[in-house]
Amino acid sequence: MAEKRERLSGPERREQIIQAAIIIMSEQGLPGTTTKRIAEKVGISEPALYKYFPGKKEIVLESLEEVSRRPLQILSVVGEDEDRVPERIMKLSAAFYEFVMDHPEESMLLFEAVTGSRDPDIRAALSGKFLDYTRIISAMFEAGKGQGSVREDLDTTVAAWQILALGITLLFAALMGLGDVLTRDKALLAVEEVLQNIVSNAASGKYPRDGLGGGR
Repeated sequence: MAEKRERLSGPERREQIIQAAIIIMSEQGLPGTTTKRIAEKVGISEPALYKYFPGKKEIVLESLEEVSRRPLQILSVVGEDEDRVPERIMKLSAAFYEFVMDHPEESMLLFEAVTGSRDPDIRAALSGKFLDYTRIISAMFEAGKGQGSVREDLDTTVAAWQILALGITLLFAALMGLGDVLTRDKALLAVEEVLQNIVSNAASGKYPRDGLGGGR
């Protein structure tokens, strides 16, 4: 007797399609991601995909939204237990380093989508997510002003871009296979040096990098 296939709800099937698309995009890149491959990965017919998504673009957009949301969750959660904003930024940076090194395929997918896609909808979606990253970090620095741990005259948007620029450099280095050169210690030292110009008293000493150990 043939095995009875489990029936999934609409939201469950949509999530299954998104996860399959993420895997295929990570392996094949955006050009190699086809509805045929997605359907085969999910185990349904290609026409069945269109019961859940209008077309390939919508699948790609939701898949990229899911991937880009993961670093955003780090920005939103990591360091909430820290009292001082500079320590929160350091903890956040350490978590981002771990994410990039532990998820190279997803990191490469985001990099490829940002630099290689000519679709205006895809570029707009990713640029909006990048602005979300900027706003969260900028808000952290604004909170630091209230704590007295950040200079009152700081342009928090510029400071957020400085931190994100270091993150982009890390991402590029990881994709080039330079993780053994740009180690965790060195990456966080770069963040630390930027923060030294942001705090109220730059001469007060360096920030602790708990649990950093040796470079990777």
